Amino acid sequence: MKADLGGCSFGPSRGGGGLFLIGCVFLASALAGCAHVQRDEALAARVDALMRPLVDGHQFSGAVVLTRRGKVVYQRGFGLANRTSDNPYTPRTPGDGGSLAKTFTAAGVWGLAHEGRIDLDAPVTRYVAEYPHAETTVRHLISHSNGLPWDYGWFDPHFGKDELRTTQAMLKVLALHAPTPAFPPGSQFEYSSLGFDVAALLIERVSGQSYEDFLTQRFFSRLGMRDSFLRPGRLSDWIGVRTLGYRWRDSAWVLFDVFDMEAFWGGSNIYFSAIDLSRWASAHSSGTALPAAVFETGLLPAKVGGVESGLSGLNWYCDKARTRCYYSGDLNAFYSFVYWDRARDESVVYVSNSTIPPWRRGWLVRELKDALAGQPSQVSPPVRFELLDPKDLSAVVGVYDNKDFGSINLTKGAQRLRARVADGLEYDLFPVGDGVLYLPGMDLWLRFSGGMPPSSLHVRSALADTVFHRSQR
Repeated sequence: MKADLGGCSFGPSRGGGGLFLIGCVFLASALAGCAHVQRDEALAARVDALMRPLVDGHQFSGAVVLTRRGKVVYQRGFGLANRTSDNPYTPRTPGDGGSLAKTFTAAGVWGLAHEGRIDLDAPVTRYVAEYPHAETTVRHLISHSNGLPWDYGWFDPHFGKDELRTTQAMLKVLALHAPTPAFPPGSQFEYSSLGFDVAALLIERVSGQSYEDFLTQRFFSRLGMRDSFLRPGRLSDWIGVRTLGYRWRDSAWVLFDVFDMEAFWGGSNIYFSAIDLSRWASAHSSGTALPAAVFETGLLPAKVGGVESGLSGLNWYCDKARTRCYYSGDLNAFYSFVYWDRARDESVVYVSNSTIPPWRRGWLVRELKDALAGQPSQVSPPVRFELLDPKDLSAVVGVYDNKDFGSINLTKGAQRLRARVADGLEYDLFPVGDGVLYLPGMDLWLRFSGGMPPSSLHVRSALADTVFHRSQR
């Protein structure tokens, strides 16, 4: 953990509060310390106008960075990173990146495989001897098909309140209390952060480096990611001012922060600034993040049970041409989104510590990428969405059709609602508030309209909005 976060990210507040705090001052001398910027005045005006209602409506504090052909064309911070010390949020402010850590872990595994140091189809036990499930392969770890507990809460009864949770300690618990996986590895999709934690441990064993040193050498230093680091397990060990997470409740900001005692990395727990994530995104849009051979194979859809997953092997959601890809990180108040376009060599990054409403997340990245590309906004007609009872979602069960995209079949599983898109894999659905269901594995947000049971299913992604109608079959 480095003590000096550097740049224009933190320091005493100069100039008081306000809801629309600008992060880095847009002067050439200041920008030289943050990124090479080619300011686009028309773009800046459009993005500022887009962000202002979100900030004024207590829906966004964080930072936005847009790049074109490797140059930053827009960067700005909004609101506060720490409301106790009044630190403004800037493009250089590090915040919890949540699951965006997975894109680095997957890149590390695929890079080592390309060098012949890892066999993706070898059992995990070849590299991590204490892994408790002999049939699980390395590929299963990073394709969300390993059968590990999907929720870290599963481990709560096995750790004391002040006991650090490491990946090795969790593997010991699994060996004692879950000696067999929840399902045959490779047979179904279940979103798995722990699988990536184990993959990070595997990287350490194969490379002979700590996970942080490996990432620093392979990615952070090479790409100039100066504000990226692994958080300490104990938050009390934090050096300096920490970015905190908040949500707006009853006309005030209320703390909604990360969890303490998490000493595991790989699936989460890396802090990034928006500038650093834009360097990661821009390296992908230019094709320089990884060797070309790794890109070509790693961006192919991962397969689970012989069926293509919604995620690539490198853990990105991509369009069919594999030129536009994206991923997000979500943990309590923290939300980050990274999008890159290899055809246009453009990237969009936004990070937040303020619980962006779920239905606004995909919309925001679409608005930002359209602004960057000089395209008109995608206007959606107003819809009266139905509220959902998260404890009883049976009313939305059914088949919904769209003539261009086929069908979505919602069924009631043993523990939660399940969704199958066309003839693809089946995925779990999770209520995320405001009548929205989230589908990890395809990065889709779902809402319903037309009464109960609903007549229409509205599906939002980072690329488009689509409406499906309840089947009359």
